Amino acid sequence: MYDNVLKNMSRYVTLTKEEEDEFCSLLATRHIKKKQFLVHEGQISSYESYVNEGCFRTYIIDRNGTEHNFYFAMEDWWTSDIYSRTFNTPAFCNIVAIEDSEVLQITQHQLEALMVRLPKIEHFFRTIYQRSMAIHQYRLMQQLNMTSEERYRQFREKYPEFDRRIPQKHIASYLGMTPEFFSNIRSKVIKAG
Repeated sequence: MYDNVLKNMSRYVTLTKEEEDEFCSLLATRHIKKKQFLVHEGQISSYESYVNEGCFRTYIIDRNGTEHNFYFAMEDWWTSDIYSRTFNTPAFCNIVAIEDSEVLQITQHQLEALMVRLPKIEHFFRTIYQRSMAIHQYRLMQQLNMTSEERYRQFREKYPEFDRRIPQKHIASYLGMTPEFFSNIRSKVIKAG
């Protein structure tokens, strides 16, 4: 059950068997049905979640009631409302399952205590948070400097599995397009090969 998460961590840190066992002993398994929320706006998000199976989308709803997707996570990704977890405030976003899913969760309190005891765990999470921040920064630059077609081409190239598993309307929202405009761009890109 923990092989995938330990393999994920081994990309950045080498844990002893005892450290692996301690980390895994703190993980809780949670099964999430399609369309069920992992985090709901207004709740305090107190878990860091590793996606063991399935797929999630993170979105906000603006004042006009429009959903804006800004993060997807599938197998071997981590997800949470990091702002809510860090500041212990109500979540501003929603994280919902796109498919039936399974996550491994650790509470913020347990994670913080573990990071103090095991610097390798702190190093791992600092590394994935830095990488996540860099990717979000790059994505903002894309929104400002690339055409819609360029953004979609790059999305397909970087995340081919997302393009197959995530509904088009959610990808359109993530890329800052209407579903109709996205459909035209997608057709054009697919025809061009």
